Amino acid sequence: MGIFDLAMTTLMAATAISLALTTARLLLGPSIPDRAMAFDMIMIHVVALISMYAVMVNQQSLLDSVLVVALLGFLGTVALARYIEEGRN
Repeated sequence: MGIFDLAMTTLMAATAISLALTTARLLLGPSIPDRAMAFDMIMIHVVALISMYAVMVNQQSLLDSVLVVALLGFLGTVALARYIEEGRN
């Protein structure tokens, strides 16, 4: 295991821990905007994890899934923002 693999494994572990904490925020969030932000952060973490894994195993085909997850995360965030905005009227 080289220094690059060790660094990538460490980064992936730190991102996974952050993902777990963000998921706890999603489940325990006191308000809808807190949960919307947690959802957006979860999607960012998933994109980061898939990207790091694709670099580690040298699989460029995984980058297509990164684009799909990023697009779905963006659309989900927009949908939640519209829901929050309509709920305030």
